[in-house]
Amino acid sequence: MRIAQPVVSVLMITYKHAKFIARAIESVLMQETNFPVELVIGEDKSPDDTRKIAEEYRQRYPDRIRLLARERNLGIINNFVETYLACRGTYVAILEGDDYWTDAKKLEAQVNALEAHPEWVMCFHKVRVFRDDGSQPAYLSPEDWREESTLDDLLRRNFIQTCSLMVRNGVVRKFPDWYFSLSMADWPFSVMLAQHGEVGYIDQVMADHRLHREGAWTGKDYECQSAGILEMLSHIRKILDPDRARHLSGQIVRRYIYLAEWQVRNGSPWKARSTLQALMRRESFVQRGFPYRWALNVVLQIEAPKVLRVISRIRRMAGLKDRSGRHQTSTTVE
Repeated sequence: MRIAQPVVSVLMITYKHAKFIARAIESVLMQETNFPVELVIGEDKSPDDTRKIAEEYRQRYPDRIRLLARERNLGIINNFVETYLACRGTYVAILEGDDYWTDAKKLEAQVNALEAHPEWVMCFHKVRVFRDDGSQPAYLSPEDWREESTLDDLLRRNFIQTCSLMVRNGVVRKFPDWYFSLSMADWPFSVMLAQHGEVGYIDQVMADHRLHREGAWTGKDYECQSAGILEMLSHIRKILDPDRARHLSGQIVRRYIYLAEWQVRNGSPWKARSTLQALMRRESFVQRGFPYRWALNVVLQIEAPKVLRVISRIRRMAGLKDRSGRHQTSTTVE
């Protein structure tokens, strides 16, 4: 059966989500709208029962679900792009196979918001984030946010949970070659969109984002995530105007130094040395505002930790003497 021309296409990429995907699909099917919605599932040749479950739903709802069953594993970026380009709706809402929506009016609320704000190229909402193993308490993301954001805000950090995002279809149709080398799809996609309009926010909790060990991004450790972000930002810089590119260069430098400092503090000075070497190869040291003192401090932590401890001890002793002297002078005057 052919699905009616949708107003909203729900883009769902999924891989090894057999434990979760039924709930994700059900949260799409429960949506109450006065317009047609299609669910486009990009199933990336999972080794578990993800495809079987998705196929069962497609057979039950052939007028609402389209299943793109990959003949080979494409990887998260290629699967995302091909699924996105297959979406036919005026708007595209994104939901990965391990998350789910909690509000039956979510899609209608976002469509209404985008139609009321033609300057918004996309919108997002508050999300409850929880760990699947219950090891940490759930929290809301973002905790608090303003109604409109810009490209500059997104360049500083990714404040959008992917399962909350709805975008205007067709704004981005071509993806640069470097996009396919990244380890994340959502943040750079949002940046490319934000070059064409404002980012709207709806202050309602309408989805749950699940953190688990098998997650494509949350399953990575801090160092892998940091490396992925640095790679992404270095490519994003290529598509920015000169002023934004210079500002982003400063952010990239600070991220390198922070990562190196984190590696030293966690007992891996050799990794920190490699991180700073990468910084020296890839970034300019003559840019305005380069944090030389911070960088030198990290170098000393790596190469001469004993010297740094001696310097710190001398500074503490000098500080104690200075305070003691001021106290004695004050007492004498009195």
